[in-house]
Order: sequence, then structure tokens, then C-alpha cells
Amino acid sequence: MLSLLVTPFIRSSARAGLLGIAAWLVLAPAVAAAEEYRIGVERVDYFPIYSVSAEGQYQGYARELLDLFAAHAQVRLHYVPLPVRRLYHEYWAGRLDLVFPDNPRWNQGDVAERGVSYSNPVLTFQDVMLVVPDRLGQPPESFRKLGFISGFTPWKFQREIDAGRVEIHQAPNPEGLIRMALAGYIDAANMAQQVAHYHLARLGQPDVLVVEPGLLAVSDSHYHLSSIRHPELIERFDAFLASEHQAVAALKHKYGL
Repeated sequence: MLSLLVTPFIRSSARAGLLGIAAWLVLAPAVAAAEEYRIGVERVDYFPIYSVSAEGQYQGYARELLDLFAAHAQVRLHYVPLPVRRLYHEYWAGRLDLVFPDNPRWNQGDVAERGVSYSNPVLTFQDVMLVVPDRLGQPPESFRKLGFISGFTPWKFQREIDAGRVEIHQAPNPEGLIRMALAGYIDAANMAQQVAHYHLARLGQPDVLVVEPGLLAVSDSHYHLSSIRHPELIERFDAFLASEHQAVAALKHKYGL
């Protein structure tokens, strides 16, 4: 009697197993066919726009936006966090499919030579110099020690640097730069105005630093996604930004951008 009960069970289990295998075989080609791309990102703490956790996880607005695009386009993005200089070395060497953030003004010679494709603006922000309120309106030449995030190139001040009129100091993150400015170790701190607002609010001191337009005029800057190898993917990304503009706007609102 036991064998009569067990035999149908075995046959039923085998049938279920075969059906499961068959279903997997149907789905496997679709999974295997998913396009995969290596995207180089900056190993920099620039939250809320982007940062890399101690465990190496890319996070922030950029991560959520790019994940949303990957789901929309049915592609896989493998994030490769690297120091800024090494990031572009790997990019130019052809070991990365995409880079974020990028801007054609950052590598003008390489852009024409290598045929880099840039997306429409992913994020618009204002790059500013922050000072303590007591120093607002002082002559630009009185600001000799300028602070920047480690790895960022202070190209907007290259003439002053070359002439020896300013010296550059660095911090690993925005909060470090803010503390350096408050302590008087630097005369002004450079970062995106939106990033400054986030960290000053987090410190509970939203008004302890103000924008000094005499050092750097307040104007819009842009982050782009770029690719040397896959211009067609940049076109797909631009189409995604247009079709999913409401979702993109919601992400910007979530991160205060």
C-alpha cells in the first residue's frame, strides 16, 4: 500500500521538476541576453548626489536614477567606483562602457580625439564658493586658501593657481570642507550649492556659510552620462529621461536636488 502511495508522489514530483526545468529553459535565454555594461563612478562622498559606502556600494540620487534607467531599458549596470583620476584612465583605456558624472568641459582635448558621446543634462546644479558671513564681499585677492573635495580638479581657478595667487586644500567630503571653513583653515569652500544645503542642514547650522559670488559667479553647471563605446546607449538614456520625466523629477525632490 505504501508503494502505491509513494509511486504517484514520485511521478508527480518528477513531473513538477521537469516543468520547472522547462520553465527555466524558456526564461534563461532572456536572462542571458540582457545587455551588461560597466559604468565607472567616482569614489567620492558627494551625497546626496552620489557617494560610495564603506562596503563599496554606490548610492544616492545618481544610483537610483541609473537603476531606474537600467530597469526601463532592460539592461544590467555594473557599478565600478574608482578615484577620479583612475576613473578616467580606465575609461580612456576602454575598460569602462560608461562614466558618470561627466562633462565635455572637463576633458576638452580628449572629447574631440576620442569621440565621446554625452547625454542630455542629468542634473543641473550651481557650483559655488562658500565663506563665513563676516567675509562676504571682501576682495577676491583676500581669499588665498581655497578648499575642494579630494580628486576634484579646480580648473576654474587654474590661472590663479598658476600665478601663485591661491593655494588649494582638500577634504575627503563636503562636511570636512565645511568644518575647515568654519575653523578658518581655508578661506572658502567649493561645492555644489545643493550639496552644501544638505550638509549644513544636517549639521543644524544652515546659515553659517554663505555663497560668495565675487569668487565664483553663480551659474548653472551640468552632470552628464557619457560613453565612448556605446553612443546608442546614450540615445536610449536620453529617451528615458524624456519619457520618464515625472519619475526623474520625483527622485530629484526626494534628494533635495
